[in-house]
Amino acid sequence: MPSPNLQVLIGPVQETPLIIGLPAVLRLAQKISEEVVPERIVLENIPSGFTERWAPQLSSLDKLAPTLRNGDPVLAFSSRGLPQNGALKRFLLAAQGAGQPLRWIHQGQVVASWVPSSAVQTEGRTWEGKDDDWEDLSSPGAIARAEQDIFDGLVKDVDGYIARFDRRLSIPLSRWMLKAPITPNHITLASLLLGLVGAAALAFGSYAGQVAGALLLWFCAILDGCDGEVARLKLLCSPSGAAFDLSADHIAHLAIFVAIPLAVRSVNPQAQILLPGLLMVSGMLASMFTVWKLILSRPLPAADPLRLIFERIASRDYVYLIVALVVLQKLHWFLWAAAFGTHFFNLFLWWTFLRRQKA
Repeated sequence: MPSPNLQVLIGPVQETPLIIGLPAVLRLAQKISEEVVPERIVLENIPSGFTERWAPQLSSLDKLAPTLRNGDPVLAFSSRGLPQNGALKRFLLAAQGAGQPLRWIHQGQVVASWVPSSAVQTEGRTWEGKDDDWEDLSSPGAIARAEQDIFDGLVKDVDGYIARFDRRLSIPLSRWMLKAPITPNHITLASLLLGLVGAAALAFGSYAGQVAGALLLWFCAILDGCDGEVARLKLLCSPSGAAFDLSADHIAHLAIFVAIPLAVRSVNPQAQILLPGLLMVSGMLASMFTVWKLILSRPLPAADPLRLIFERIASRDYVYLIVALVVLQKLHWFLWAAAFGTHFFNLFLWWTFLRRQKA
């Protein structure tokens, strides 16, 4: 829910408590940034050394600004808690509907306030919400609950059944990685390199080698979800990291699709792989261009139908099918299906885009 000209003021900034290794104030800024998409976020009363110690995390908050802008509405938040259950959006809607200053009261304490202009100083009305709309981080078990909410939030609403199954494996792996000095780019690179090894084993290995290669590709599909999860958990999201992840995905997809016809030929030297192989790879390259042209180069929201189609179909879920077909020695079924399926996917994206343009 983007809020035009909305400014957020958070403070006072404190080093503690920590939520999954980061100051709670940064988790609050992250949550507000994602839920209401303000124009700017200003941290108030920053202690000495805080900016230097948490520079990578602060740089990932792309709306961070040094000062408020005069005249625009301000949403001020206490740094000693976290809004819950969609209460942040409800409070903001109530405030904007009231047209006058509004204070959020929780158990007798002001935890947030909204003013229509930074120049307004009057107290205005009050809004209490529900008891569980605000998590006071000083209460017993609050930190553990806040951390579990963040882990639960890694499962996206747009995730399909296979993606949700993948999350059951990737999230515990990501939680383990939090204990090591690993960055999201390290995970992306490891996933890419292991994927290339798996593709090579699939292309040139014996039956056992192909099965091992397919299983390695499956593991890389799980690992591919960890880089984004760790980026979110460590607050290290960045445009360059997203671009690197996307490039690695393209390289991995291409390597797998090149390996498949070679694997079919390895099992059956008499198999005709040239035509379906060329159709499959050309269809994938065309689809990659279409995805870039229609989706990645445009500021589409996460819930846009075209983006959802891309995320559901263009994921690595097909690796599960590859594993099964390699075990059954029926990988040639996938070769012929993908030879036409990639072109169908490409045309389907264009058809969806053009139909929406006419609507």
